[in-house]
Amino acid sequence: MQRRKLLSVTGITLAGGAATAYRLSRRPSDDDPDSSRVDDSQNDAKPDVSGDEGGDERTDSDDRTNSDDDDEQPQRDDEKSPPSIEDSEGMVVFTYDDSHIKDYTLTYRVHQEYDVPGCIAACPGTMLEQDDFLDPEHLLEMHEDGWSVMSHTYRHRVLGRIRLTEPAPRGADRIYVEWNEHGAIEDDPLVVFDEDSRVSASAAGRGSDSRGDYVELAEPLRESIDESGYVRYPQEFMREVLEKTDETLESWGIDVTGFVYTYDRYHGAVEDVVRDRYETVGNHRYGGGHNELDGLDPTTIRRLYIETDKSTEREIDSFMATAAEEDVLSVVGAHSFFETFDEERLRYTIESAIENDLAIVTIDEALAELGFQ
Repeated sequence: MQRRKLLSVTGITLAGGAATAYRLSRRPSDDDPDSSRVDDSQNDAKPDVSGDEGGDERTDSDDRTNSDDDDEQPQRDDEKSPPSIEDSEGMVVFTYDDSHIKDYTLTYRVHQEYDVPGCIAACPGTMLEQDDFLDPEHLLEMHEDGWSVMSHTYRHRVLGRIRLTEPAPRGADRIYVEWNEHGAIEDDPLVVFDEDSRVSASAAGRGSDSRGDYVELAEPLRESIDESGYVRYPQEFMREVLEKTDETLESWGIDVTGFVYTYDRYHGAVEDVVRDRYETVGNHRYGGGHNELDGLDPTTIRRLYIETDKSTEREIDSFMATAAEEDVLSVVGAHSFFETFDEERLRYTIESAIENDLAIVTIDEALAELGFQ
């Protein structure tokens, strides 16, 4: 993205010495909040939780190694400093999910060395309950040092719907699903539905057998649901989860600047719930990462995963080069505790951005520069 094109492309005009901008209006909700806006069957599949949270939808590079990285690469200029926004060829945002302790001991430490910020998608409930996640003091320190903090739900619940794999007859005390994550927390309220019926239920556990994954129900179903159906949380429960998440983060002195979907599950009722609460979404759809400035809607931002099983070094370099050449806001994402993301990969990605004269900024800094805040 060349700086001389920035104002005209984003719809920012100068009036009386100040920049003003237009924004896309929010899309109206469908009559049925569970109706997909697009056919996204892969979003309903069980995710590969051993790697990225993006489900079974994969990029072209997912099953490749970095063998092409053994080819001769340009020598990196270790002395090159990250440019300011004013002196840059574009902007790139680094996001890290789940608020694991490695976001402090790895990503924050390395970012400090390069004097560039990042964004954390935080789960405050998980932070309070598990030892290998950030303490509130860690997150506050990062926030006060210029990092953005985004909501990632309270306990990393999957707010998106999950498809049934077989009919659920009336009286059934378990439902078979493509992934049983909705049974992870007992007593969570559920909605099981198809085009014709909608039944309230509550989770009693989860498991799998020869038929596949299932969610145990506290009470038998009162109606039958066919195999085209789904399970999700009630919308009011989703709102309560997001409200609790934000209130907890804010009680620690942290400003919440947007939302990142857990497990990249974003279709159905959750999309409208999220849009009603947040003006920025960091992973509206899986894949991509170059968000065109012309008509940019901050609630539809995509990102590129930079773990080693998702992107090669060559693909990262190409991504950063495109970020500098085209009129886009670029976003990358990673999970600091995955085996496929280490210090070497982090440094490589940061240095690739710097070599392409990209300013590494937070999501709110980027949107403010583009006139959205």
